[in-house]
Amino acid sequence: MPIVDKLRIAHVAITGVGLVTPLGTSAQSTWQRILHNDCGAGPMPAMESALPPGKDGGQAAELPGDFAPELPREARYLRWAIRDALKSAAALETLPCDPSRACYMLGTTLHGMRAAGRYLRNNNVKELHNFLAGDTLRLATAEFPVRGGSATTCSACSSSLGSIALGVTLLQSGAADLVIAGGYDAISEYAWAGFNALRLVSDPPLRPFTRGRVGMKLAEAYAIVVLERVSDAASRNADPVAIVAGWGESADAHHLTQPHPQGHGALAAMRQAIDRAGISAGDIGLVAAHATGTPDNDASEHAALAQLFIANPDTRTPVVGFKSHLGHTLGGAGACELILSSLALRDQVIPACANVTREGIEYPDLNVTHGSAQSGVISHTLNTSLGFGGANTSVVLCKAGDNNAQPATGMPAHDVVITGIGVLLPGISSRDSFVASLQEPPLAWQSRPRSIDDTQIEHLLNARRVRRLSGYVRISLAAATMACRDAALDGPIDAAAILGTMHGSAAYSSEYYGQIVREGVLAANPMLFAEGVPNAAAAQMSLMLGLKQACQTIIGTRTAGLDAIRLAMLRISTGQWTRAIVSAGEEIDQTLVHAYTQCGLHAKETGGRAMGSTGESTAESTGGFVTTSGAVALVIESADSALARGARIYARLAEARTASGQPDQLVDTIGRAIIPARMIVNSANATWIDRAERLGIRKACPQAQTSSVYDIAGELFSATPLVALAANVLRGESEFTVLGTDYSGVATSVRIEVGQ
Repeated sequence: MPIVDKLRIAHVAITGVGLVTPLGTSAQSTWQRILHNDCGAGPMPAMESALPPGKDGGQAAELPGDFAPELPREARYLRWAIRDALKSAAALETLPCDPSRACYMLGTTLHGMRAAGRYLRNNNVKELHNFLAGDTLRLATAEFPVRGGSATTCSACSSSLGSIALGVTLLQSGAADLVIAGGYDAISEYAWAGFNALRLVSDPPLRPFTRGRVGMKLAEAYAIVVLERVSDAASRNADPVAIVAGWGESADAHHLTQPHPQGHGALAAMRQAIDRAGISAGDIGLVAAHATGTPDNDASEHAALAQLFIANPDTRTPVVGFKSHLGHTLGGAGACELILSSLALRDQVIPACANVTREGIEYPDLNVTHGSAQSGVISHTLNTSLGFGGANTSVVLCKAGDNNAQPATGMPAHDVVITGIGVLLPGISSRDSFVASLQEPPLAWQSRPRSIDDTQIEHLLNARRVRRLSGYVRISLAAATMACRDAALDGPIDAAAILGTMHGSAAYSSEYYGQIVREGVLAANPMLFAEGVPNAAAAQMSLMLGLKQACQTIIGTRTAGLDAIRLAMLRISTGQWTRAIVSAGEEIDQTLVHAYTQCGLHAKETGGRAMGSTGESTAESTGGFVTTSGAVALVIESADSALARGARIYARLAEARTASGQPDQLVDTIGRAIIPARMIVNSANATWIDRAERLGIRKACPQAQTSSVYDIAGELFSATPLVALAANVLRGESEFTVLGTDYSGVATSVRIEVGQ
């Protein structure tokens, strides 16, 4: 059976919004100040270290002092925004659906990065308990009853708009009934120093699309939308703010930090969104542009918009740059600006850009708004977010009305199959060596962490081209190359990419941030900053393989690799994608080893045996894990696509499931996440996770056999479940479920059928 019964093609409603910006602690207060042409730039006393004289940005408005003062800044503000969104959706006291059918899908660039700065200053490893994206969500959402899973996506500055597009997929596929989506990023010396080193930060006000513009103002925002199918919203008499009529995603495949000069990627995302909405460009009444005020970005975006409206040159569609009021709020920008567009649609008002005059606009064919807000007739809006690495996302909104509430119609779903496998582990860089290791596990890793030698990947990558890339990026690219070769795909490859990682480019990030702490924000290394962002591997993969479809990265949990598979399965099964490269990778970093050792999770000497390890199928150990580096990549595609090109099919991805809760509820969460099968391959790693998984498996499917791949590779975090998946497929196991569990309280499983 397909993993979804049908594609529910009804539109998705935004039924609640929550927003904190430099201009206010709610969507309405921010909107009113924008209509008064206010600008939120000013001093940023909450920045971890003082900025040079004359430098400023957009610090979020203060919350009431008694609101969750114990939380880190990003979790505290995020909780406020989620609470506000649920309240406005009439869903705060009681969710309108089963809690196990409600989930979080958020976007961010830097998650809890401020915690890393505290750690680097005081050497207190407890600070890092709040560092990962999964921990930020755990802290922010502790008081809410949502139990249907949580994940964080990163596509740089398009992260939160990308999270909303994924939320639409979750609803249209029937995988969820309510999605809390959006994004956030706190003001951070890490971000300010990096963008300043790239010469993208402006001293004068941010002036989009004007002559002489010199850059952006960095800011923060916490932007949340509650998404429901229109039919579900109508059944409970909810009053939608707006309807998500269409979305589009693309990759430039051009450069890590510079947009395509002709705007090809941005244009592709815009056209996809408009096509999915079933309208033409001439129907757009307001464009909310990315509009960072940087010379290259604005020029590229203008090129895309000029081509989009070339068939309607006289429409003079208004274009607003909300960042002129707020600054660039990074991972929160897309959702923040989408919320403001929904209010423009609601009120039929066209807002003006701040700091822009008619005489200063560089592009005469672009109707950049200026002066004061004006009444208008708006039936549809178009939002676009453009991120580092050429990640582009667009969303079309329309007004809520009777025509949106038609019952969903179905269409056949697609089987999803694996056609390529690439596994890269210490001493293992081919399918044959990996299969051999399954018979005689290499136990050398048990006494010390092991990394991957560059000689292992020289047959897979151009050594000169990748020499400056982080270890995580290099091994992710190498595994993807192996998988694509195995699937008989040559570049440029027609595929999307969705990656998973718990720690990303940890070594580069640690080195970059350490220099800032020691020497100040003006000492930032721009190369380390650009290569250290969480989506760096996805961006470099799009460049290396010529990928021009969506490229995203799920970050911050041990389940990130399985979450990436699950999301790609939903996109392919519903016909939104045909093919995807899915991977998970982790590098070794001594800061991480030290932190996990101090937390009692990493073994100080020889690691313990894990529950379900070879020869120890029912035992459990808490001796602590030993980390290794590694990456696994899969090519997955629709069965129709695989058969049409005569591809070898390894296995079918039959079903995926996720669940979430607080860490003290993890056994129950695992029980809800597990898909029953004869064999459960767990993510045990010789820590307390083993006991939780053993009890959860016993609760959900007491007759199942269990196994683990810990003896093969050690602890690989997000990549561990993918190693297990590849191992059992290549062993020829007929049917099994792979389980991944995270310390933050999330569990995900995927069921695989081989030879069926």
